[in-house]
Amino acid sequence: MSEARESRIAAVVLPDLVTELAAESLVVARAVHAPASRQELSPFAVVLVDQARGGGDAEPVPATALLDAVSGSARRFGVRPGQSIAEACVLLSQLRIVELPRAELDAALGRVAEAALAFGATVSLEAPDTVWVDVTGAAHLFGDEQALATELLSRVRALGHVARVAVAGGPRLSQALARWGNPSAHSERGVSVVPAERTRHTMAALPVTALPIAGEHAAWLARLGVLTLGELAKLPRAASATRLGEHADRALDLADGRDATPLVAWKPPSLLVEQSEWDEPASGIQPLLFVLRGLVARVSARLAGRGEAAQKLVLVVSHDRAIARHQGVPEEKALVFDLASPLWRAEEMSRVIVSRLERTRLEAPSVGLRLEVPAIIRALGRQLELSRVSGGVTGQKGLESLPVVLAELAADIGRERVGVLALADSHRPEKQAELVPALPEPGALRPKKPRREPLPVRRLRSLAGSRLGAPTRLLPQPVPLEVALRVGATLCIDHRLYTIERIGFVERLEAVEWWTSAPVARDYLRLWLTGTEGGLDALIYVDRQSGKRFMQAVAD
Repeated sequence: MSEARESRIAAVVLPDLVTELAAESLVVARAVHAPASRQELSPFAVVLVDQARGGGDAEPVPATALLDAVSGSARRFGVRPGQSIAEACVLLSQLRIVELPRAELDAALGRVAEAALAFGATVSLEAPDTVWVDVTGAAHLFGDEQALATELLSRVRALGHVARVAVAGGPRLSQALARWGNPSAHSERGVSVVPAERTRHTMAALPVTALPIAGEHAAWLARLGVLTLGELAKLPRAASATRLGEHADRALDLADGRDATPLVAWKPPSLLVEQSEWDEPASGIQPLLFVLRGLVARVSARLAGRGEAAQKLVLVVSHDRAIARHQGVPEEKALVFDLASPLWRAEEMSRVIVSRLERTRLEAPSVGLRLEVPAIIRALGRQLELSRVSGGVTGQKGLESLPVVLAELAADIGRERVGVLALADSHRPEKQAELVPALPEPGALRPKKPRREPLPVRRLRSLAGSRLGAPTRLLPQPVPLEVALRVGATLCIDHRLYTIERIGFVERLEAVEWWTSAPVARDYLRLWLTGTEGGLDALIYVDRQSGKRFMQAVAD
């Protein structure tokens, strides 16, 4: 029997995730009123809370609460995580305290986990800063493990996060290397790939704080002069285990380069939702466009990682409740986008949404924006044509842009008004063409068998009545004619005078569509008209029941 393949786990560590989320909320709140950048923010600290406590009646965080993270500008004044709010405010009186719900932190880790699904089938996460993905056997799809880790890092950075990626033989090994390891000189900054045979040697250089042990145990080792995992591995295992607490065996295994920790698979949510909220109401569309860019980018990254595409989008604008109630308007305004073809790229979804959002009139100032993807299907790639690849052309801009154009048109004028003309089997000229959907409806059944015979063209040829061919323009509504149809008679059409030069009989329709409540009985004639500005070839019919005459089409 062949030996089992050794596991390879990639760890994505996000050291600044908590401060990034807090800074993003501050930037959005300020940007909806005036442009701002993250560097312009005043020093702040973050306290994780179980749930958001919005509103003016919410009680402030108690001064004894401990800080979970601090911004770089606050750190320069001596503010550190673990201090109480009271202690931190003594060092910096202008320190701003930001409450961050743990649900937002979990959602941010979930977004990174969904992006990592493109690299392995099993992902796991651990608050507040780690996402794992099992990349066993997947390195050859990207070239090697170094290329895989580099691409994974670029995907996470595209979400706007500072990250480090490490690949090793276990979750805790890769997590420790991502947090504390130094990338080799030939690897990209922020990426560490450790082969199995070099795991113990690489782990030996890490500090003892890289182990999952309590702070007092790490301090005890430091007092003994044991500063690295290599020095810890040289100590007798039995003596060390009695002083390192309940997780001593796992910590000593990590120091020795071994890790048997299993990954607990994380399941992505079935409904994709991205939202952003701000405290002060904002007027106009421009603030919403600013926020929309971030929402669409995150949805696109999540869809790409899942290998799925959006069939339907819903954009919900949250109005200020007090103002909306005072003006008698709904608290939310929803814009529904039924996409003509599944989309997952950020620029394509943005084009569809922005084209309609820019023309939307808001009935009240906004305090939030939410983007939902209620209908998701598997994304299907488009196969390149061999002739195009051999000719050096690998893109299909025309085919790729068609679904986006159709989606934009559907958002602008309505899905029912976007389609293509198709021939229909009917004797009546106004029913010989119909508008059908440009692309098949999702889940629509295709016909089992194609038509064995093409649509009859004999009727079209008979309507021509001459060598000039069939009429080319069908009028929106038949135009009534009051004069008698005889050679030499004068007609007024569109404020222009014409004289009937010649009349030709085309055909008679008798009891056409007899199964309906209004069967058709008509005599079709072809008129050749002359006027001061040129001639006109018109198709006329006479209603055999009422005797009224109508012009229905012309031939250019």
